[in-house]
Amino acid sequence: MFEQVTELVNLTPHVVNVWMGTEVRIIPPSGNVARIQIQSEDSGKVCGIPVVRSTDIRVLGLPRPKEDTVYLVSSVVAKSVRRPDVLSPDTTDDGVIRDGATGRITAVKRLQVFC
Repeated sequence: MFEQVTELVNLTPHVVNVWMGTEVRIIPPSGNVARIQIQSEDSGKVCGIPVVRSTDIRVLGLPRPKEDTVYLVSSVVAKSVRRPDVLSPDTTDDGVIRDGATGRITAVKRLQVFC
């Protein structure tokens, strides 16, 4: 499926850097962001800390599938929709490159799909 893709739309609010072996591919944000909307209800307290029960989860800002296009979103959004045209940066330990001084992620090595 991915061989036919001609457009990769970044629906995160961040630049995504992908390490390609000898260079970094920079995927700028599109200006639109796909997000999860969660409705919460009070569920009491634990050790004095409020707890809510999350219900009615909806995805906002994710377009319908479009031929030859994949969407780059957060892993939370990708896991929620489980569509073959929705990918997220692989931020597992094996999937990232970190800055040695700060430990911050500087690039990902690959993308992931959850379907």
